[in-house]
Amino acid sequence: MIDNIKKYIQFFLSDDSHIYKLLKNLYFRFDNKKIFFFFDIDDLDDNILKKKYYSFTKKNFLKFKKDSNFFLVFDKRLIKKYSNEKLEKIIKLAKTKKYELIYDGDCPFNTEIVSSKFLENYSKNYEINNYPQNIFYILKDRENHITNIGTNHRSFNFNGSFKLPSGGKSIGDQGDITFRLNFIPDLKNKTFLDIGSEEGYGVFNAIKKNAKFAKGLNIYEDKEYDFFPNRLRGKGVTPRRRKDIEETQNFLTKEYGLTGSSKLKFEYKNVYNLGDENFDFVFCFGVLYHLKNPYKAIENLFQVTNETLIIETQGIKNDKYLNAKIDDSDGFVRHSSNSLKFLLKKAGFKRVEILVDTYLKSWKVSNIVLKAEK
Repeated sequence: MIDNIKKYIQFFLSDDSHIYKLLKNLYFRFDNKKIFFFFDIDDLDDNILKKKYYSFTKKNFLKFKKDSNFFLVFDKRLIKKYSNEKLEKIIKLAKTKKYELIYDGDCPFNTEIVSSKFLENYSKNYEINNYPQNIFYILKDRENHITNIGTNHRSFNFNGSFKLPSGGKSIGDQGDITFRLNFIPDLKNKTFLDIGSEEGYGVFNAIKKNAKFAKGLNIYEDKEYDFFPNRLRGKGVTPRRRKDIEETQNFLTKEYGLTGSSKLKFEYKNVYNLGDENFDFVFCFGVLYHLKNPYKAIENLFQVTNETLIIETQGIKNDKYLNAKIDDSDGFVRHSSNSLKFLLKKAGFKRVEILVDTYLKSWKVSNIVLKAEK
């Protein structure tokens, strides 16, 4: 219900970005279930959940950081549900005074005990209200001061946030990717290709949905990126080093019980050189607008697709023309949904359907998703 209300508010107030931002902030403040308990480590005991708690916001963090050396970051929905045994384990580790962060890797709500010193360090680089997003880049410099109970997924670099087989939830730079995964249907006896697969969440989801084989492709980001092959990611964009991606893929392969399986494979290739292999279902999310030659990419996508292509990109508003726009801030080419539909048909796809076409004037870009079938 709340999600529908938010959707309609976005639509009707899309002409005024200031009002939209205000309402968005109010919505998240109302819907925020992340809380914290503050304490000194010597006073910590099992009754912590019976004490007063506060919403986890920047304002409250600044208010209490001087009065406390540690915080228990929690989810309001867990107050009566969280395991006493797990809480005792976290408290025991915290009282050793060896760690700045102790987290429950099997909790999808990111339960943890964290020092105010660690949060202060985080806030120098990222917005405290978004904690623990981007935490991977903080942990890499403080590995000896971190421990956990359960799965140690925070040691790995994720692009997307999604529930892990062990029960925890990855912390991805780009947030929850449920929206993307919903476009992958049951793939019984079909092959699957994910272009720009990052850590491979689409590949593992395809295997979970009965694909007989799934492959994920990534570029060599230390050699090529974005609009031109010799342009690397900007300073404001988190790096995707090959080593980090491979370590995360290996972690997930074990998590999904697919070690040694012939059902999946990861390769480093770009969309201009996909090879001669064909796939029944091709997935291409968040790639097209980065490319120097999106039209060649569309032709290549047609060549490797046996049946169905799902493509998502940043788009612009439809006009009476089949329009595209070169953004002067980054040089990327962004198409309207109608123009991309036209191009997919020109490439050879027989049936093309626009699945998603969101546009708000308060946004510089929108998201479009199309389904193309041969």
